[in-house]
Amino acid sequence: MKEPQSNLGLGLVALIPIACCVGIPLIAAAGISVAVAAWAGGIALAVLVLVVAVALLVLRARRRRNDETSPSFLRTRP
Repeated sequence: MKEPQSNLGLGLVALIPIACCVGIPLIAAAGISVAVAAWAGGIALAVLVLVVAVALLVLRARRRRNDETSPSFLRTRP
């Protein structure tokens, strides 16, 4: 009964190179895809932050320009 177990062990040892040859490229591809997703997410987040910052600066400049051109109750003297 011990002989089939030893044959099974030799069969598993023979499958290790096959599993490594298939598994390593899959792991590498998964790692590359995660890295690409992280880069794309970082770029998308940076673009979003940049758009919000520009929008806030434009709104602030527009508000200042409107404040300077419109008469204020504090500036007028009776």
